[in-house]
Amino acid sequence: MEKRQTVLVMAARSAEITAQLAARFGSRCELLFAENEPDFDAALARANAIIGEPDEDQLQNARALSWLQLTWAGADKYARMARFPVGVTLCNVSGAFGTVISEYVLGSIVALYRAFPTYWSQQKRHVWQQHAKGSTICGKRVLVFGMGDLGANVARRLTAFGAQVTGVRRVRREALPAGFAEAYIMEEAEGLLPRADLVINCLPSTPETEGFLTRARLCSMKKGALLINVGRGSFVKTDDLVFALEKGFLGGAVLDVLETEPLEESSPLWDMGNVLLTPHIAGPSFEGNVDVQSAIWAICMGNLERYLDSEPLLHVVDRSAGY
Repeated sequence: MEKRQTVLVMAARSAEITAQLAARFGSRCELLFAENEPDFDAALARANAIIGEPDEDQLQNARALSWLQLTWAGADKYARMARFPVGVTLCNVSGAFGTVISEYVLGSIVALYRAFPTYWSQQKRHVWQQHAKGSTICGKRVLVFGMGDLGANVARRLTAFGAQVTGVRRVRREALPAGFAEAYIMEEAEGLLPRADLVINCLPSTPETEGFLTRARLCSMKKGALLINVGRGSFVKTDDLVFALEKGFLGGAVLDVLETEPLEESSPLWDMGNVLLTPHIAGPSFEGNVDVQSAIWAICMGNLERYLDSEPLLHVVDRSAGY
């Protein structure tokens, strides 16, 4: 008789998701929920599969583990983990956040283009004053770093608004996802920056992308251009970004991710009127958005079905590439 797999669920979830997991998989495997285990270490040692984000020490104790399913899209923490167990397949939930983050990108661009932060401030002070400054997405040249699910979602929506979108990816491919007018590789991106009205980073953190947007590259950007970062904060150093903004090389920035989080209280970014700061919430997960939670668990449950049926898993992370 084939050995019954033990699956340990560590990730946060709603009561409804817990009930769905139990109903769908309770008879097919030994399904353990971390919060219900009186001896968590023993459960960890028996687990053949984990859904969630264990730390490095916990992974060392998961001696029977063959598959780790993250509920995150970003897998850089595990790609760089020095003691990640050999022979364990790592999967993420790439594809669960494209819609919600791309809507954040659109909303933040419109907010800055139409001076909404200024008007919100005026509303609090009961001030009725019009501002002539404004712009539109239509007709803008957009440079999107990252042409995966997130970048493609951003590109399609911006194209629908009348923008011309150029993509940048790490490997040259013939296929051009919908929404992109053209595509280049990272080595060619430096020459594209001076032409872009909007530069949007959707890339994960890898050695290749860390610090890519240097001070010199920031200062080469088109005067008045906006930078939107919803990828990883390591893409641009905060000091370089502050310099480019203070010296007028950038028209503004939308920053959901930063080199150091939380942002230092003393950072000049807090008080810049042309900067929109949010605390890493562009892709809300479990408590933040029911639709995103459903998308995350659809991927996790689909992969669990495949795992129990010994079928190839989806969203497998290449740890050497970092995504």
